[in-house]
Amino acid sequence: MTIQELGSIGELLAAIATIATLAYLALQIRQSNRSHQLSAVTRISESTESWIDRVIEDPGMLDVYVRAMTDYDSLDRNERIRFQMLVMRFLRGVEGAWLQVEWGLVEDEYWEGFKGSLRLIVGSPGGRKALERNRSQLTPSFAVAIDEILGAAPE
Repeated sequence: MTIQELGSIGELLAAIATIATLAYLALQIRQSNRSHQLSAVTRISESTESWIDRVIEDPGMLDVYVRAMTDYDSLDRNERIRFQMLVMRFLRGVEGAWLQVEWGLVEDEYWEGFKGSLRLIVGSPGGRKALERNRSQLTPSFAVAIDEILGAAPE
């Protein structure tokens, strides 16, 4: 075997090693991206669970929530403030989910459940009033997205 033949074999082995390395790196990147997606979904889920816990574990908050959803005007000043803050907390969590979908960190399918929650909570009479009072605290593009969701028929 000549030196030239050995060099060709070496080049072939180097090419195979390069391809194997690139395939391994692609797999690692894919797993890392999936890990980031899972982490994002976990954070969003924890935020949502915390919000729900806040409502169901505090009988006073549950009463305010139920009344505000249908008869916002029956709330006293402090109850309105509590409800507005509760809705703002919900909107912040949903905005985080929306941003992660917009940035491609979470799949669009995940967002569909949040649309239903937005329609239920923010689409209620009290929810709409709380949204209008808190709108300036949201990113403008998210506020537009909410308007589109509330204006659209349920999917």
